[in-house]
Amino acid sequence: MVIKQVTPYLYFNGTCEEALAFYSEALDGSVRESQTYGDADVGAAQDSNRIIHAQLDVNGHLLMFSDIPNDDDSLHKTHNIYVVLEFETEEKLTEVFNIFKEGGQVLMPLEKTFWGQSYAKLIDKFGIGWDLCFTHQE
Repeated sequence: MVIKQVTPYLYFNGTCEEALAFYSEALDGSVRESQTYGDADVGAAQDSNRIIHAQLDVNGHLLMFSDIPNDDDSLHKTHNIYVVLEFETEEKLTEVFNIFKEGGQVLMPLEKTFWGQSYAKLIDKFGIGWDLCFTHQE
């Protein structure tokens, strides 16, 4: 079996719209689409303003987003999966790290590593885990 593409899907508990705007600005991305539960005419009335599906294009790479329904306890935040972002420049890595750490939890501060990268690990203010890295060109 050949995998054509792997796309991270990020879930939120009522903060998807805010998160989408945050990541769009921080990562210089553009929102491809965004639809609420109300637009799709599905779910309970209390979910009508929550995002059922959104896509963010980041330099040709796709991130997908959704709010979980109010009555869905199955999609709680876990930190056993992190989204890895590899940057073309160390400056952009530092910029995104500084944005993502605000209101979040830094698990490993931004530093050069023994494997030749600048690297940081954190959980942002939305509870999403991130590995941020830049490979130094020698």
